[in-house]
Amino acid sequence: MTAALDPVTRRTLATSILIGACALLVLGVHPILLGAMVEEGRIAEAQVGNLVTIEMIAIVVGSLAGIWLLRKQGPRVVIGGAGLILTAMNLFMTEQSGMAIIAACRGVAGLSEGVLVASTLVAISRVTRVERASALFLAVQTLMQAVAAASLPYIALGSSRTGTALLVLALVGGIATLSALSLPRELKPAPSDGERGAITPASLTALIGAGLFVGAIVSVWSYFGLWLLGNSHAPTFEGTAISLCLVAQVVGALTAAQFGERLPNRPTIIACALAAAVSTSLFLTVGDESAAILAVSVVFGFFWLFTLPFFAGWLIEIDPSRRAVLYITAFQLGGAALLPSLAGIAVGRFSVDAAMVFSASVFLVLAALAYLNRSAIPRPQPD
Repeated sequence: MTAALDPVTRRTLATSILIGACALLVLGVHPILLGAMVEEGRIAEAQVGNLVTIEMIAIVVGSLAGIWLLRKQGPRVVIGGAGLILTAMNLFMTEQSGMAIIAACRGVAGLSEGVLVASTLVAISRVTRVERASALFLAVQTLMQAVAAASLPYIALGSSRTGTALLVLALVGGIATLSALSLPRELKPAPSDGERGAITPASLTALIGAGLFVGAIVSVWSYFGLWLLGNSHAPTFEGTAISLCLVAQVVGALTAAQFGERLPNRPTIIACALAAAVSTSLFLTVGDESAAILAVSVVFGFFWLFTLPFFAGWLIEIDPSRRAVLYITAFQLGGAALLPSLAGIAVGRFSVDAAMVFSASVFLVLAALAYLNRSAIPRPQPD
């Protein structure tokens, strides 16, 4: 049996959520940062996807490394050090160009971001209401990303748009570094269990399901702008649709935080996966109707962040020791890095509509996996 760890305080949870949101701010800034790099001739347009994949994978690896480091060292050293490296890397990049150096820098930055996120994962795994804490983390990071994406075009901190975006990322890296000083002396994940590993067939299925869900979502999101332009919608309409979708995401996360614990985890995931499949398919039937597209965008965005906290709850039902839930971000970002590439193959062979079809199919596969995993919840043993 694993030894129980004391729950973290509200202050520690809030600090960890802030640190994780600072680390993942780059996901909202990516379109602006990478577009500016192409515009300024620092990288080629064809290299954008590769840079996203490199940073995503680095965040995955960094989150796993961060969990391991937090078992060995205090969080102030681990998280403070990662924050300093992230800040330094973004500052160093402000004058750099060329794929080799930029890819290396984003890789190191991604590793640091992953380590920062690990503190959030560990803190969330040690609270009583994990689903609520997960939903709050999603809401905070989405709000920060939306504010940053909306504000960056009007901010002039550097000599270029690229420099401005990197200086903002360096600033939030510094905030994460300073926030680490407020963390307790210890913030350890659940200890290893000698009887079995953290990943069992049942928990692996749930983790893969989380990766499939995020991967399918990002596949739609990656091609949404191109799909709108392909259906003769103006760029201003694209901004409206994306903004409404972002607002709906925050509403979905807050709704899950408020009411999520009253709903069963696995059945809710199945229902939401089916709803996501339907809403994704509806895009293909309302391509010419602006009002309908906005309505579907709102529904799609709501289920995006409403669903994610239930994966954490499902994993804790499968593994009450709360070790498997530490790996949820790694699988989610892994899905976000892999599935859009597969969707891109379908788009290249057919049309941009194939991204919607691909994602709807993935949602259906997830619903089937969750249904077939219904016997994975361990039954309480009699004393």
